[in-house]
Amino acid sequence: MERRGQIVGATDDAADLNRRAQNLREAARQARAIAKTLGPYLDDAVRKATPRADDFVVGTGGDTAIWQGPYADQCTATLKARQSKLSSMANALVTDAARWESEATRLEGDAKTAKSNANAKAGGKR
Repeated sequence: MERRGQIVGATDDAADLNRRAQNLREAARQARAIAKTLGPYLDDAVRKATPRADDFVVGTGGDTAIWQGPYADQCTATLKARQSKLSSMANALVTDAARWESEATRLEGDAKTAKSNANAKAGGKR
């Protein structure tokens, strides 16, 4: 049975602490994988929707903005705002993953302490 949100107490044994640390590390790995795709998700759409100065020069033959006008400007601004929010979310997710890794390391240390305390109470038997 998994116990989420509980404070490490005297009843937590080394196996429980190690399991919780392993779960945190897996969640951190998944969070990093999600953040890797979440951050740049709208980059291509924003790049295509954002007009560039040379797009309006006749005969440049380069990539042109895919649309123009007030509605296009409004939609592009919305896309840029959402791109910024997604990037912020991705950065926050990476920060949370680092915090989860630190907590997992602390739990593993607590597990070692709990195991050595259990061995000491049992007379040093393994």
